[in-house]
Amino acid sequence: MATNSDHHRLSSSRSPSHPHFFKIILNASMLDMKLRIPVKFVREFGDELSTEATLTVPSGGIWQVGLEESDNHLCFCNGWKDFVEYHSICLGHLLVFRYEGNSNFHVIIMDKTTTEIQYPLEDEVEIIDVDEELSTKHEEVREKIGKKKHFGTSSKGGREIAIQAATMFKPSGPSFMSILKPYNIRFYSLYVPTEFAINFTSRDQIVTLQTPDGKEWRVQCNFLRAATTARRMGKGFSEFVKHNNLEEGDVCVFEMIEKQPDVLSVTVFRVADHAIN
Repeated sequence: MATNSDHHRLSSSRSPSHPHFFKIILNASMLDMKLRIPVKFVREFGDELSTEATLTVPSGGIWQVGLEESDNHLCFCNGWKDFVEYHSICLGHLLVFRYEGNSNFHVIIMDKTTTEIQYPLEDEVEIIDVDEELSTKHEEVREKIGKKKHFGTSSKGGREIAIQAATMFKPSGPSFMSILKPYNIRFYSLYVPTEFAINFTSRDQIVTLQTPDGKEWRVQCNFLRAATTARRMGKGFSEFVKHNNLEEGDVCVFEMIEKQPDVLSVTVFRVADHAIN
């Protein structure tokens, strides 16, 4: 029987052929790295679900995720952890699923303020002032990185330990955690969630990133859209990535330590440092 804590509903008033349900990410799903599908949805559509679901996000990414029963509930399982880590989904985020039939789901990811997170497009990413010497906009076609699979027990174990270490790290000030994705490294861009961005003192500004050794980098931090408070680090972030030798899977914890001007302390938990030999 479904409980109130499942936080789900089935939408049938607008489009019966494309039912919706939503899930709020709770502690249990973060610990198990599985996500229960609402009982009512399974009763109505379970017969047409296969052992593998396809999740498509607005940015164009396509992910294959296993479906299996766990504790008498149908869950997204194998591959779900990769989906969560890639999109930096965390406790309190809201996911809206639209069922397209044949085990295909369209997924919208929202932060704790129920604002949709704007991820870079999978097909092409617009880079604004990536390097100091560039002042015009550039577009680069990138390879499809949907269906991304991680191989290698050593690197996978290191990634899990790095995430665990970052989660246990408790900054005293406002903070957020980011697991670096391929587009962060290749296109020198980083999403700043709404719940943290509200701490900034001005709309479009320069922020200072400071590492524990006292070194600093000035980075442009702009609003993603006029209607949201979420931001994206752009110009200047390339130097921060390069000088700190950041790699995909590294976990960065950003903490606000000063305001006017805004200074963020950055603690890095590296996959390489936690890899299992």
